[in-house]
Amino acid sequence: MGKHAMKNYILIGIMTLLLTPAENLHAGGHDEGKKLTAASSGFEGREEMLGRAMTVVLKSLNETKPYQHDINDALIKMILTTIQFAKNNDMIDELIENEVQVTLPMLERVRDNYQRSGELEDVMVGMIDRTACAYQLFLDKENSEAERRWTSPFGLILEHTVRLGQHDLTEKEVHDIWIKKRFNAFAEVIGVELEISDIGEDGMVSIKAVKPISMARQ
Repeated sequence: MGKHAMKNYILIGIMTLLLTPAENLHAGGHDEGKKLTAASSGFEGREEMLGRAMTVVLKSLNETKPYQHDINDALIKMILTTIQFAKNNDMIDELIENEVQVTLPMLERVRDNYQRSGELEDVMVGMIDRTACAYQLFLDKENSEAERRWTSPFGLILEHTVRLGQHDLTEKEVHDIWIKKRFNAFAEVIGVELEISDIGEDGMVSIKAVKPISMARQ
């Protein structure tokens, strides 16, 4: 079986599992007449959209040269190119301010939710968990109370783009700008203080909401 055919079989199998209607599933065993009530896939009416998305996933993961691509590859490259432009034009501060202004409506909603609940966990949910630009970037995100951890996603691609002359950034430089400066600027709008780690030896990064800014300034 060729690679193309194998990918099609995988896609068909995934689609079948996700989209089999609950009413078509019947219980076996002792009670043949009893229907098995299964949860809805949630994609009813959006099967074509899901099929397109799965096709893109398979195409992305099939790209193994010069490195193994992942589904966040294009997003990472856009971020790196944005930071490179800002660095070349001495506009890092302007970049962060623009990120805040563009994201301000979302940040204000997160702030309002946090002020109502007083729960630091709500800051992480609003700022990271429900933000596509975060969960599409940090593919192995781990959650704990008011804290998120993930593997820094920039290093692998930087190895190749720096070698090709597309970027002259280091992973630490990107982390300091896109993760530390940017998230701290977001947190200032929301009204909390964050603890953001350096990139660990294992490549992991952590970000934690620790206290309201008013408490931090006392």
